[in-house]
Amino acid sequence: MLEREDPVMLFAGIRAAQEELGKRVDRRGLNAGTEEPLAIDLQRFTVSLKTAWQAGEKRPTHRRPYRRTKPYPKRPSMLEPFEPQIRAWLEADPALSAAAVLQRLVSADPSRFTKKALRTVQMAVKAWRMEIAGQIILDGDWMKRAPVSPPAAAGGDTGHLNAPNFSNIPG
Repeated sequence: MLEREDPVMLFAGIRAAQEELGKRVDRRGLNAGTEEPLAIDLQRFTVSLKTAWQAGEKRPTHRRPYRRTKPYPKRPSMLEPFEPQIRAWLEADPALSAAAVLQRLVSADPSRFTKKALRTVQMAVKAWRMEIAGQIILDGDWMKRAPVSPPAAAGGDTGHLNAPNFSNIPG
């Protein structure tokens, strides 16, 4: 009964089961017989716990192998033909919400826009507001280096935005 409740013994049992599972995976397909699990020496195990964290996992089964993903070109934005019109709406009424912009777009072209496009419109409006704020606050210099609007990023951006350099040292 105490062996089941002792966390050190439970941890040692889990470690032994993991080791046995690792051996079985290594022997898969070799038609090897099963071996009896080794008896756990509790004293030696508890002493090894002091430095086991430094050595790391013996079998890092939780890590996936790195697979490089291929770059793919960005699709053109559905808002690209309407960008000048949306920007004019935002200049006329800066407090205009993205939902109101979407409602205007739905009334302008109901075949292209639905309620499902709300998140896309929200992200585009947020990016355009950031551009305008950058032009007002920082005189627009930082926007020349980092395209943040979805239509600007779609036209040749590789998917990675360069971090703006706010220092006075070029480089």
